[in-house]
Amino acid sequence: MRQPTVYLLSCGDELLFGHTLDTNSAWLAQECTLLGWRIVGHRTIGDVTPDIVGAFLDAASRADVVIVTGGLGPTRDDRTRNGLAHAMGVSLFEDPEAVEEIAARFRQFKRPMGENNKLQALIPEGAKRIFNPAGTAPGIEADLLGARVFCVPGVPKEMRAMFDQTIRPHLTGAPGATSEYMRRLHLCGCGESEIGAMLQPLMRERSNPEISTTVAETIVTVRLYANGATLDEAKRVAGEAEKEVRAILGGDIYGVDGETLQEAVYRLLKERGAKVVTAESCTGGMVAAMLVDVPGVSDVFLDGVVAYANETKTRRLGVPAEIIEKYGAVSRETARAMAETQLRAGTFPAPVYALATTGVAGPDGGTPEKPVGTVWIACSRLDPDGHGLTRTTLFNTVSDRHGIRLRSANAALDLLRRTILDIPVRSEVEDFTW
Repeated sequence: MRQPTVYLLSCGDELLFGHTLDTNSAWLAQECTLLGWRIVGHRTIGDVTPDIVGAFLDAASRADVVIVTGGLGPTRDDRTRNGLAHAMGVSLFEDPEAVEEIAARFRQFKRPMGENNKLQALIPEGAKRIFNPAGTAPGIEADLLGARVFCVPGVPKEMRAMFDQTIRPHLTGAPGATSEYMRRLHLCGCGESEIGAMLQPLMRERSNPEISTTVAETIVTVRLYANGATLDEAKRVAGEAEKEVRAILGGDIYGVDGETLQEAVYRLLKERGAKVVTAESCTGGMVAAMLVDVPGVSDVFLDGVVAYANETKTRRLGVPAEIIEKYGAVSRETARAMAETQLRAGTFPAPVYALATTGVAGPDGGTPEKPVGTVWIACSRLDPDGHGLTRTTLFNTVSDRHGIRLRSANAALDLLRRTILDIPVRSEVEDFTW
């Protein structure tokens, strides 16, 4: 049996021009998906009647249900009701019960109802109003080209109340509706194209589960979107696919669903009774800040130093001035010295790790040899027997100043994670024992 489908329309110039963020579509998509319906499209349209008419006709031709938010207010630029009437080929009429509902709401507010508010009582002939339990604007329910159309206000509180009252019951238990389940696997240190190539045999369109990837600031997420007759069946399908994905990606995966990279690092350190300190230059304390975002991190995070200027690297960390003079502040040697001197100078209980970053965050300061986005990262480990290991890697990225710092912080945390687990780093690395 075919899975039922939903198309989402958002009306309003404020959405089209980016002045207001459309949060309604994301919420509606999640709710409809949980009810077993497939979202086949989102579209944002302005307050232009012909555009609204075209959007109604297109959406109704593509889906079983069309849900429209916005454009039901009391002013002349609220044109959703007009657009729906034109699409249906009918006229608008003033619904007397809707007028009374609006008037009653104003009496509740102890305010007079303006004449313009009667515009909200206009609905297309053959349609019916939807009661608004949280505001003044009634919604509209109608049939168009065989699709069921629901129009509700764009105010999120009102939209959600009307969805729960009227739309959700219509969607619940529909023939062909399936239970949906989403599993997300997170990775760092690998490019999205690289991950896509590795998973290509599993990424078949309209398969169950559907497997796709997204990337944000070096964090790649593999999404497993499964469906089944029941939620347990959907979870089983996703679980089988996750085994296949893990067999391919292995230790590159650091977490699932809502787990962040810093939370994964915290978990690994705590499991091993290990600690961590940081020595940052170009990231300016961002690595430390990400770690302290994790509740309970005081169990593993001991100290963090921001040594931005060269003299600070020497004075506070003990990096020999001749290393900076010979190799430059942005170099493998300086990053290594920052991490190692942070451990050697402290009285930290082993095992303890030190994470260091030094680079060119831009927008100025780059050279042909070391362009903006060049970052050296080092991770040192001091073992209980007094011996140590330092792993260094070169990280290159293209972004603005904030993006370079954030991506470098992610790369540093992933280097720490891989060093703790003793698993390969996909970029070129060099290890030093001491």
